[in-house]
Amino acid sequence: MGETVETNSLEVRWFGTGPPPTALSTWLSELGPADTESNDAARRTDLYFPPFDPTFNLKLRGGDADAVEVKYRLGSGTRHTFGPDVTGTVEQWYKWSFPLDYAPDLWSTDRTGLWLPVEKTRLLHPFEQSVLRSLDPRLSETGATAHVEVTEVTARSTTGWTCCVEAAGEPADLEDVVDALGDALFGESFPVELGEDQSLGYVEWLRQLSADVSPNAGVRPPSKR
Repeated sequence: MGETVETNSLEVRWFGTGPPPTALSTWLSELGPADTESNDAARRTDLYFPPFDPTFNLKLRGGDADAVEVKYRLGSGTRHTFGPDVTGTVEQWYKWSFPLDYAPDLWSTDRTGLWLPVEKTRLLHPFEQSVLRSLDPRLSETGATAHVEVTEVTARSTTGWTCCVEAAGEPADLEDVVDALGDALFGESFPVELGEDQSLGYVEWLRQLSADVSPNAGVRPPSKR
């Protein structure tokens, strides 16, 4: 079994309906080669536990790296304008990733009916540290990592897309990294509008899709069996 990984991150994410706009996917591809090696594959299915709490996210990660991931949101998020047509809510998350010795069979057999499969087709562009350090004098010695992604997502027969900028590392560095990336990415030539009303995390998006989720009728707590 591998080691537990802990990550502190800032992210700003938007969701839209239907497949990703062609202009948005083209824009990301033009940034450079997409990274699939560190993200299992361009396509994978993750299982999310019902998102009853918008600050808490629990999932079983699919693909080639089976793991349990737990994310907790610190604070309520901060509204930020990045460009003429781009405004979002920046959220701070702390993540623990626990690798698994074997893959559970919940993808095919879930007696509870609670786990929510989310199919993802991802385009992700990572930024080398040398690139981050060149964006702003404040980042000249940063040890942070960052990426931007455009992902098509399907859950509960609903297809949508999400665009996200995420920075990970020491908390003191991350706000400057997100600011600098926003300035670099979301200028006047950015091809789509990303509004404040579209800006929310995965857990809140899933909450909107899962308002009627409840356990299967055959599942009972021990006290009621």
